[in-house]
Amino acid sequence: MIGKVALITGVGSKTGIGYAAGMRLGREGVKLAIADISKEVSDRGQELQALGYDVTSFKLNITKFKEVMEMVEQVVRKHGRIDILVNIAGIGPRGAIPLGFGKPFSELTEEDWDLQIAINLKTTFNCIRNVLPIMIKQHYGKIVNMSSVTGTIVSDPGASAYSAAKGGVSGLTKALALEVAQYGITVNAICPGWIDTGRELEHKAGLSSPMKRAGTAEEVANLVMFLSSDQSSYLNGHNVVIDGGNILQEYKGEGELSY
Repeated sequence: MIGKVALITGVGSKTGIGYAAGMRLGREGVKLAIADISKEVSDRGQELQALGYDVTSFKLNITKFKEVMEMVEQVVRKHGRIDILVNIAGIGPRGAIPLGFGKPFSELTEEDWDLQIAINLKTTFNCIRNVLPIMIKQHYGKIVNMSSVTGTIVSDPGASAYSAAKGGVSGLTKALALEVAQYGITVNAICPGWIDTGRELEHKAGLSSPMKRAGTAEEVANLVMFLSSDQSSYLNGHNVVIDGGNILQEYKGEGELSY
């Protein structure tokens, strides 16, 4: 993978999947363009550069198509290509937070709905739509989307907007995979269960999984690396679950949490 160019979104948090993915791909010699709405993306970029990786950081609102277009243009001007796109930007369940989490569907506002769709689905559209023409032209590309078990396989009361957005990511993955396979491009999605990214909710919920722990960002990053590499050359259009076997359980025990 040495010399390939990857654009990764959602690389603001030091404990998040995006940063772990950047670390993992960087170790393979991949040139990195990292993006996030948070100014912390520049800190992550400096940390990755200190490890010797080729990194460019972008702070932007990924829900805005024009801002994504301008970022992609800058990446292509610098590197001449984009080989890998990893769409991680989004926001997951964190307990009692805004954006509609915890609300019955009958109480959702239009703002709740629109924000969830924008953050968890439109960001993915914006990035793919801008990067795909480049991949088609070069007849090569690896697109890795971040979906979830929530919305694609299971769900919870109060998670209808999030479930719809992540279900949309999974559906987009399948349809796009059929369209672009002829151009040497694969499209796959990762469906994490409870992954410990530094929040107590994830840690506690993971205790009810068969492995009695939440997954780690690094474990998801290993899957990102595989789907971004030519080792997965004949894997296309799949939603790959990484949850320690949690979805196999009908009853998750006294520690089961809902939002």
